[in-house]
Amino acid sequence: MPVSTSLSDEDLMLRVQADDLDQLTPLFERYHGPLFGFLTRLNHGDQEIGQDLTQNVFLRVLKYRASFRAGLRFRTWLYQLARHVHADHWQQRRPAPPTSTTWSTPRPTAAPPRLTSRPPIAPSRCRRR
Repeated sequence: MPVSTSLSDEDLMLRVQADDLDQLTPLFERYHGPLFGFLTRLNHGDQEIGQDLTQNVFLRVLKYRASFRAGLRFRTWLYQLARHVHADHWQQRRPAPPTSTTWSTPRPTAAPPRLTSRPPIAPSRCRRR
């Protein structure tokens, strides 16, 4: 089927769901720039990461096309995928949690010094209220 640019985003996505993958081209053309800008801003201006994540979002559009429901806005669904791709990216970059031996607190070798600048207060000098 020929690529149609006059259809709404939702109609194009419904056609992509029906395995007319050529209809993904106008969606890519419409959303590549804005999505790239969104993901680049989320990554503090890193355009390389923004580009990689933008490609991953469109791969997920293809992979999870069956989860798009008629009646929903495509833009909302797409940006939700983008947020998930971004979160997954940072989840994978997070270092592994340290093992329990790394977190062990060193034991003190000597008792802490006592403050001796004042003599102790005699109990008879303490007032009770």
